[in-house]
Amino acid sequence: MAQGDKAYYDELPRKHKLIIDIHHHYNPKIKNFLNHLLDNMNKAGITKVCLFTTGPNYKDQEAKDWKTIFKDYNDRIIGFGTINPGKHKPETVDQYYSKGFIGIKILNPTKPYDSDEFLEYYQRAEDLDMPILFHTGVIARHKLDQPIDQTSDRMRPVTLDRIARLFPKLKIIAAHMGDPWFSEAYMVSQKNPNMWLDISGKGIWLKALAIKQHLWIRLRPEKLLFGTDEPPTEFLRLYHFWDTYFYEIGITFDQREQIFGKTAKKILGLT
Repeated sequence: MAQGDKAYYDELPRKHKLIIDIHHHYNPKIKNFLNHLLDNMNKAGITKVCLFTTGPNYKDQEAKDWKTIFKDYNDRIIGFGTINPGKHKPETVDQYYSKGFIGIKILNPTKPYDSDEFLEYYQRAEDLDMPILFHTGVIARHKLDQPIDQTSDRMRPVTLDRIARLFPKLKIIAAHMGDPWFSEAYMVSQKNPNMWLDISGKGIWLKALAIKQHLWIRLRPEKLLFGTDEPPTEFLRLYHFWDTYFYEIGITFDQREQIFGKTAKKILGLT
C-alpha cells in the first residue's frame, strides 16, 4: 500500500472545528426565526452562517432581528444584503455596508450580470471589500399564474467571467455551482483566482456526481464552499452527506476542512 493511501485510510471522518454555511436565507415565515436558526446551528455544530436579507426594504420583524444579530450574534451570523441589479440602485451596496453587512447576495437581474450598467455595483463592492455571492443557474419560479420578465439565462456562470476579470480584487462566489451548467461554472472559476463555487441547493446527487466527474480536471477542492440554501432543520443532514461523500471520493480531511470553513474564512476576512 502506498504511503499516500495509508495516510488517507487512517484518517476516518471526524468533526470539523470550523463549519461555515455560506448560503442561508432569512425566512420571515418561520416564527421566531432567529432563535430557530441559532438552535439548529448549535444542534448541528455549525459555527457560522452567512445570512441573506429578504431585500433592502425588509420589514419590522426582520429589522429587529438584524439589530439583535449585529449586537449579540455577529460572531455566529454574518450579514449579506440582497440586491436585484436593475431594480435596486448601486448605492444600496454602500447602504448595506453602513449598517454592518459584510457581503452582498445578488440575483434576478433585469439584464445579464455582466451588463455595463451593472458594473457600478461590483466596483462599489470591490472598493468596500464586500464579497458578492451570485445566484447562478436556473432559478425557482414562485408565481406560476403571473407573467414575469425573468430568465435564468441572465444568471449563467459565464456571465461572471467578465466581472472577475474587470474586478480582480472582488471576491466572487457562484451559488449552486451554476446548476445545471456545472462545466461552465468550473471552467470560469478555474480561470479566475477570485471566484469560488458553493454547493448549496437541491439536487445534491447531481451536484455530487458533477464534482466527482470534474475533480482534478476542471475542479479542485479549494474552489468549493459548503452552503445549504435549505431550512435550518436540514443543517445536520447536509453536513453529514457532504462530509461522507467527500471522504468516500478521496478528498482528504485537510481539503474538507477548506470546503467546510477555512476557505470561506479567508474570503470573508474573518480572524
